[in-house]
Amino acid sequence: MLSRPTMPTKSSFSTSVALQRLMKPSRWSTWTGSAVLVMSLAFLTFLRSPDPTGQFQMSIRWLSIGVLVLSAWVCTPRLAITVSLIAIVAWSWIEITAPDWTEWLPGHLVRFVVAMGLVGWVMRMRAELASAQHLARVDNLTGLPNRPALIEAIEAELSRAKRFARSFSIALMDCDGFKQINDLRGHLTGDDVLRRFGQVLQRQTRRFDCAGRWGGDEFLIVLPELDQDDAKLFAERLRAALRHEIERDYPSLTCSLGIVTFPGAAVDWEDCVRQADEAMYKAKRLGRDQTRFELAEVTS
Repeated sequence: MLSRPTMPTKSSFSTSVALQRLMKPSRWSTWTGSAVLVMSLAFLTFLRSPDPTGQFQMSIRWLSIGVLVLSAWVCTPRLAITVSLIAIVAWSWIEITAPDWTEWLPGHLVRFVVAMGLVGWVMRMRAELASAQHLARVDNLTGLPNRPALIEAIEAELSRAKRFARSFSIALMDCDGFKQINDLRGHLTGDDVLRRFGQVLQRQTRRFDCAGRWGGDEFLIVLPELDQDDAKLFAERLRAALRHEIERDYPSLTCSLGIVTFPGAAVDWEDCVRQADEAMYKAKRLGRDQTRFELAEVTS
């Protein structure tokens, strides 16, 4: 039974994890929201005291609106609502002048509804922006990271490898016989094949790896802290999974795999992809269903 490659350290980069976090508020947002809350309360309390003429020198309206918008944009939803409620109450408390509550209550209720509507609108815009950012980094057919996200993953791994002097590997996989399946069985069947390839890659890679669709029927995998020996184990496990999941339903479909191990980081992402592409085409020249392993050409 094949052993799994060594798990990388917590500092390893994972685009798949980063994509999942796009829709979730970060710890930074929580701390920022808390700071906004504390500073806003302090400032509103300071403004509560009038100047010697009995008038407020600064309009509390725009300050309160700013607090509402900022909290809705940077805080978690629960914290944003809390900050907004406190800001609205403080805003109303400062501007209450009439002793009879029947005189000021209707207007302040309308203010409350409008302010919370503003907060909800800003939070919705924030969610839609996060969703758009997420979709811009994901292949809509397979659900895997797309080319821009993969480039980011390679650049991040290069930076980490340079900092910690650790090796990593990049695999480029091409589906042999995919064009024939498209021509003979239709593009819907071809789409199903690509989706199933993506599902296999998701199951066979670690959460620290980044497997994505490079384009067409090519898939690229960033494998942090995998030397050449571990890369061979990964390739064997991946091929076994592909034979079990895909090739039994599509006997004419195989894959050519080129894997390059980079012992250093004296390259850029284009060099990484170029060398992986060359290794993959060397595998194709060996025949169908072949894997080619290479050590990277690293210049000082």
